[in-house]
Amino acid sequence: MLSSDGGFLFVTNPGGDTMVPFTEPQTPRLASLDSKDPTLKCLLDDPHRAYTAEDLVKALTPPQVAKDPQKKAQAVEETTSRLCKLVEAGQAVRIGSGLFKARLFFDKEEKNIEHAFIGGMGNTLYRFRSRIFRLNIGVLSLYFIKDTRAGDWMVTVRDTTIGKDYSLRRRLRDGTYTFGSRAPEVGEDHYLQIEGKYIAKEHLTITISGDEVNVEDHNTLNGTRIDALTREGSARYEKVAGAFLQVTDPKDQKDPVKRGRFALEQLLHHHQNFETTFFSAAVDSLLLEGLQKAQKA
Repeated sequence: MLSSDGGFLFVTNPGGDTMVPFTEPQTPRLASLDSKDPTLKCLLDDPHRAYTAEDLVKALTPPQVAKDPQKKAQAVEETTSRLCKLVEAGQAVRIGSGLFKARLFFDKEEKNIEHAFIGGMGNTLYRFRSRIFRLNIGVLSLYFIKDTRAGDWMVTVRDTTIGKDYSLRRRLRDGTYTFGSRAPEVGEDHYLQIEGKYIAKEHLTITISGDEVNVEDHNTLNGTRIDALTREGSARYEKVAGAFLQVTDPKDQKDPVKRGRFALEQLLHHHQNFETTFFSAAVDSLLLEGLQKAQKA
């Protein structure tokens, strides 16, 4: 079990006396900007919406500015500069050419998981960098876990309506893929059929390039939700996943009950809240890369 001692957590190995120090990973926090910044405030008023600099100029400047081409061009240039500073500070993200939106975190103190909703009669694009992320499509949750050694991605699918978890037979490499409910046509190598309620025939297109991911919802009624581990979140989840692997018998490391109990212990005894499904994905990520790396984490 884990015990707290002077800011350190120690993992006690039930099979011996070895105690392994477990500390929170030291990763840089997002820079804090003045929340009164009008550009940031406008983004945060509707964090799921994407804006161009021109959109913000219309919302933030007097009408006479828009009527003066020179003043408008200057305002667009200044607004673009402010948006770029927000991106550098980690408060906003550039999701396309000239297209920006606020970064959204439900946990205001620990920015480990970033959220976005696209489609559903709103913005249809989102771009981010993450080695573990989840797409929620209809009743399905698709978890993408990068195998850095092999250079490809394992995709697991969870359907909570029928209590079924499975993995896609093929792993994904860099490229563009379309997910939907219709049957694939002959020769459609980059179309992947997934079955479940509220999934459109062609629901979304995902483009993967290294750790950068672009998702486009096809203007679906129910949309697509994206949840991605940030750089800080990846370090934190991989650290606790490594601790789990160290104290768990190899034959039990894939047991979802033991994984869930370990994550619950962190909350009950140390007030460290880990989303169970992302914790499990982090464990799978370490298992993909081998136990040797997990033991060094």
